Amino acid sequence: MFITDISLKRPTFAIVVIIALLAAGIISFMGLNLNEQPETNLPYTAVIITLPGASPDQMESKVTKIVEDNVGQISGVKHLISRVSEGYSLTVIEFDDSRTVDDAAQDVRSKLGSIRSLLPNDINEPVVSKINMNEMPVLSLTVAGDLSSVKLSNLVDNTIVPKLNSISGVGSVTTYGLMEREIQIKVDKDKLAAFNLTIGQIISGLSSDNIDIPSGKVADDSREVTLRTYSSIKNVEGFNDIIVATINGTEVRLGDVAEVIDGYEARDSISFYNGEECIGIDIVKQSGTNTVEVVDEIKSQMEALEASLPAGVSINVVSDNSTSIRASVHSVEETLIEGCLLAVAIIFLFLRTWGSTLVSAISLPTSIITTFAAMKIMGFSLNMMSLMALSLSVGLLVDDAIVVIENIVRHLRMGKTPIQAAKEATSEISLAVLATTLTIVAVFLPMSMMNGILGSFFKEFGLTIAFAVLISLFISFTLVPLLASRYVKDDEDIEPRTKFGRFLHWFNYQFDLLAGYYKNILSVVLRNRKKTIAVTVALFVASIALIPLMGMSFIPSQDKGIITIAAELDSGLSLDAATERAKKIEDIVNQYKDVQSVYTTIEKDSISLSIDLTDKKDRKESSDEIASQMRAEIKVMPGLDLSVAGTSGMSSSSAKAYAIHIQGEDFDQLLEYSQKAKQLLNDIPGAVDVGISYKAGKPETRIVVDRDAAADLGVAPSSISSTLGILFNGTTVGQYESGGDRIDVKVSVQDDQSTSLDSINGIYLASTTTGRMIPIEQLISKEYGTASSQIARYDKSRDIEIQANFIGLTSSELNSAFMDKLNKELPPPKGITIGAGSDQQFMEESAGGLVQAFILGILFIFLILAAQFESWLDPFAIMFSLPLAIIGAILAMFLKGDGLSMVGLIGIFFLMGLVTKNAILLVDFIKKRREEGSDRKEAILEAAMIRLRPIMMTTLAMIFGMLPSALNSGTGSEIWQPMAVAIIGGLISSTLLTLFVIPVIYTILDDIKGKLRSVKSKARDNILTKTKRVS
Repeated sequence: MFITDISLKRPTFAIVVIIALLAAGIISFMGLNLNEQPETNLPYTAVIITLPGASPDQMESKVTKIVEDNVGQISGVKHLISRVSEGYSLTVIEFDDSRTVDDAAQDVRSKLGSIRSLLPNDINEPVVSKINMNEMPVLSLTVAGDLSSVKLSNLVDNTIVPKLNSISGVGSVTTYGLMEREIQIKVDKDKLAAFNLTIGQIISGLSSDNIDIPSGKVADDSREVTLRTYSSIKNVEGFNDIIVATINGTEVRLGDVAEVIDGYEARDSISFYNGEECIGIDIVKQSGTNTVEVVDEIKSQMEALEASLPAGVSINVVSDNSTSIRASVHSVEETLIEGCLLAVAIIFLFLRTWGSTLVSAISLPTSIITTFAAMKIMGFSLNMMSLMALSLSVGLLVDDAIVVIENIVRHLRMGKTPIQAAKEATSEISLAVLATTLTIVAVFLPMSMMNGILGSFFKEFGLTIAFAVLISLFISFTLVPLLASRYVKDDEDIEPRTKFGRFLHWFNYQFDLLAGYYKNILSVVLRNRKKTIAVTVALFVASIALIPLMGMSFIPSQDKGIITIAAELDSGLSLDAATERAKKIEDIVNQYKDVQSVYTTIEKDSISLSIDLTDKKDRKESSDEIASQMRAEIKVMPGLDLSVAGTSGMSSSSAKAYAIHIQGEDFDQLLEYSQKAKQLLNDIPGAVDVGISYKAGKPETRIVVDRDAAADLGVAPSSISSTLGILFNGTTVGQYESGGDRIDVKVSVQDDQSTSLDSINGIYLASTTTGRMIPIEQLISKEYGTASSQIARYDKSRDIEIQANFIGLTSSELNSAFMDKLNKELPPPKGITIGAGSDQQFMEESAGGLVQAFILGILFIFLILAAQFESWLDPFAIMFSLPLAIIGAILAMFLKGDGLSMVGLIGIFFLMGLVTKNAILLVDFIKKRREEGSDRKEAILEAAMIRLRPIMMTTLAMIFGMLPSALNSGTGSEIWQPMAVAIIGGLISSTLLTLFVIPVIYTILDDIKGKLRSVKSKARDNILTKTKRVS
C-alpha cells in the first residue's frame, strides 16, 4: 500500500501529518457552534394579511382566495395551507425542493405587489415571511412585579427590550401582553350631528393637518437645502386644536366634537406565570451563532439588569433551549466515552497485549478529533445529529485498525520482522479494508443527499459518519502500521500469574476451541446447503411477518419534561371569561407534585399552558403518563376542545399528533361528514383529544346595504362600510411621533355610543349629490346569523381536519384502524375527498426518500464490490448479508416493543454498510487462497478459521460501542435508542448467519460460474469443430 510504505519509510513525516490533522481538529472543535438541531432552510413562506373588523367569510372571499389563486401560479408551489379568522388571513405556501426559500419569498412578494389592486383598500400591508426552524426562541422570559400593567409595559418596552436587543448574538426580541400606547380620538356622534358633520370629515381633517412630507430642494452656488412642509402635532393636547371643518366661517376643532385620550390599545391576550400576570418575551438568536453562548450571555446580562429594576419586579426563565441542548450533548458525550471504553476493552480481550490494544485504540480519538475539522469546513455544528453520528460510529472507527493490527500480529507470529510484518500484513488486507470502508461511505452519501426536511436533518448525520470512517481508514493505513512496527511484539501477553492474565488466557483458549467447533460445523453446513438456505429464508420471512404487529411511527416519543395543554373555547367568550376557565385548569395542574412551573397564555377563544416538570431522573412517571392523568381531570370541563400531550418527537408542540384532511366544495356537506367521521375516530380505543378544526362562530348581524337607495341618495356603499367599521371597531388614521416612537392614532366613537346595534341610529353620511345629511339607518337592513369562527383551506378548497392524540398505539395503527372504519361504515360521498394530514404526508415522503437512498446505497455497494473482486457474480455472495441483518434488527425492535419508527429504519439503513464488512473479509480471503492454488473447501475452511477472530473482534467492538446508546436513559436518548437497538440486533444476526450462510452462497454462485464456464467452453469447442469441418 503506497501510503503505508511512505509512513514506514518516513515516520517523522507521517507523525507531522497526523499532528497537523489533530491540531486542525482541535481548533475547529473550539469554533463549532453548539445547537440542538442542524440549521436548515425549509421551502415554506407565509403571507399574513389583516383587515380589522372583517368576518372570516369576508376575509376568505375578499383576501384569501385572491391570494391563493395568484400565488398558486408561482413555479414550484407544492401546497397552499390557509387559516382565516376574524380580520386575519394566513396562507402558508409550501414549495418543492427545486426552490430556495429566499427566491420563493421574493417571488411571493412580487406577486402580491402585482395584485394589490385586487385586494381591499383598507387592508394592512401584507407581511411575507420565510418560515425558518432556526428562528425559534432560544430563551423565553416573563416579567412580572408589583407595578401596574402600564408601568410594567413601559419598563419592558423602554428598558428591558432595548438591553436584550443590544446583546451580541440576539437576532430579535418579541413581546407578548405588552400594553401598546395609542392616541384614542373618541368622537361624540351627538355633537357630530349638532355640527352637521360626518365621521369621514373628521378623518379627512386629521389626515390633512397632521402631516410631515418632503417639499423639494433649493440650491445656491455652494449648497443644497432640503425643504419639508412640517405641521405635525407637537403634543397630545395639540390634537384638540386640529380644524376638522369650517361652517359659516366658524372653525370646528377636533376638541369640539371628540375627546382625545393618551391611552393604550385594548389587549386581546393575557399571560400568567405561576398564577401571576406577566409580560412574555421571546428571544431569537442570530443565524449561525452558538445557542449556548448566546443564552449564557443573555443570562449574564440579565443579572445586572435585574439589579437595576424596581423592587418587586422579577424576570423569570420560562423556556431555555440551551438546557435541553446541554443535557442532550452531555448524554451523548457520556455515551461516546462509554462506547469508546467498551470498544477498547473488547480489543484488549482478544489481543491481550497493551501495545496492540493502544495502537488499535489510538484511531478512535484521532479520527474523532480530525472529523471536527471536516465538520467545520462543511459548516456543520455540534448538535444531536452530528454528535450521535460520532457516538454510533465508535465501533466503526476502530474496525479498520482492528483488522490491520490483528493481521500484523498474525504475520509477526510467522517470524517476520516488525517492519516486514506491518508492510505485508497491511498490503494483504488493504483492498478488503478499503472496500469495507467505501461500502459504509456508499450507504451514507445517498442519505446525505435525500431531499426534503428529513434530508436536511440527516445530511450532517450521514456526512459526519462518512468523514469519520474515511479518516479512520487513513489512520489505519498510516499511523497504525507505523506504531505497530515499533510497539507491537509477539507474545507480549499479560503474565498469566495474575487473575486477570489467567482470565485472558482462558478466554482466548476457549475462543480457539470455539473456532475449531465452528470449522467442524461449517463443514456440515457446506454439505447441507439446501437446508441452510431453507432455514435462512424461513427466518427472514418470519421477521418480515413481525412488521405488521409492530406499528409504524415517525419519531419515537421523547420525554423532555414538558407538557403542553391547548384548549379551544366556545366562540363569543370575553377575555375575562376565558381567564376564569384558565384559572380552573391551572388549579388542576398545580395539584401534581412534579410540576415546577406553569406558563399560561389566554386569548378570547383559546388557552395554552406550557408546564415544566422536574427532571426525568427525579420523577417516577413519564411526561406522557402525567399528561394522561391531567387530561382525565380537565376533559370533564364543558366547552373545551382539548389537547394534552407530553413532549414527543424532536420538539414540543401543542398540535395534536394525528390528523387527516377532509375536503369539499359544499361546506354543509363537508361539515356533516366531518362530524360523523369525528365520532368514528372517537370510538377507536386509544384515540384521545378527538376534535375537528372547524369551530362554530359567533352570532353575527349582517348589515346589508340597499344599493338602490344609496345610489338615489348619493351615498357610496364603501363609505357606509367604512363608517360602520369606525363605529364598532375604530380605525387607525395615522401615527403620532413622540420621543422617537411612532404611536398609532385611532378614531372611534365614544364607548357608550357603540354598545349595541342601536348605536347605528344617529350616524349620518353626506350625500355627494345634494350635500344633505342622510341617516345611515335609511340605507341598510339587518340579517341575523352565525359567522364562521375560523376557516381552514387546503390547496384552494375548504378543509376540515379531524385531529387526535393517541395512547397505547402508534400513528400508523390509529390511521389504519380509522381508514378501515371509514371505508366500512362511512365511505365518503361524491364531492368529499380524504387526504393524509401533514405528519402522515411527511412520513410517506420521508419513507419514499429513504427507500430511494436505500436503493442507491445497495447499487453503490454492489458497484464497489464488483470493482474490488473484478466480478459481477461474487458481489452477490456478500450482498446476501443484508437480509441476514434485517432478521435481527426487526426482532430486536419487536422485543423492545417500541414499534418500527423512521429512526429504526435508518438503523437498518446503517446496517447495510456494516454487515458487508464481515462477508468481504471472508470472501476476499477465500479468493486469495484459491488464487494461490487451494481447493475451494479448503480455502473456505481456512478463511473461516483465520478471519473468525477479526470478524468477532470488529463485531463485538461495534456492538459494545453502541450498547450505551441502546441503554442510555438521558435527555434525548429516546430518539436514538431504536436506531442503536436495530443496529445491535442486526449485527448479531448478520454475524452469526454470515459465518455459515455466506460460505454456502459463495459455493452456490461458484457452481453457477462453473456451469457458465462449462457452457461457454462447450460452445467454443462446437464452434471450433464446425470451423474445422468447413475448412
